[in-house]
Amino acid sequence: MEAHEMDDDLKAVHDARIRALIAGDLDTLDHCVADDLTYISPHGRVLTKKEVFDSIRQGKMAIQSMDVTDFEGHQFGDSAVFTYQAYTKFSDDGTIVDGNVRGTNVYLRRQGLWQLYLAQQTSIT
Repeated sequence: MEAHEMDDDLKAVHDARIRALIAGDLDTLDHCVADDLTYISPHGRVLTKKEVFDSIRQGKMAIQSMDVTDFEGHQFGDSAVFTYQAYTKFSDDGTIVDGNVRGTNVYLRRQGLWQLYLAQQTSIT
């Protein structure tokens, strides 16, 4: 498979994850995110899947919107790297993010299932 070609399932999981984040749908999010997730917030906080999910459950993390632009995805067999820019509005443990971020996501296909393994965001102006 060429790097610019992507499995339909991969793109569907990514899109479902974004929708689940905005809706606070932890059941769907659980299927889209690997148990060994590492998330690096725009402010440098490093969180595990459990910490992210606990923050959402406790209302410490809430995503109001995320409009993705400048999306690029590259699949390499059972791994994929996505980069994007997004206008996002969310709260993260008392810190409000309301602006543009650049993001990098790494997805892995394990046992036939695509899941987010690493997500990193950086605030930009």
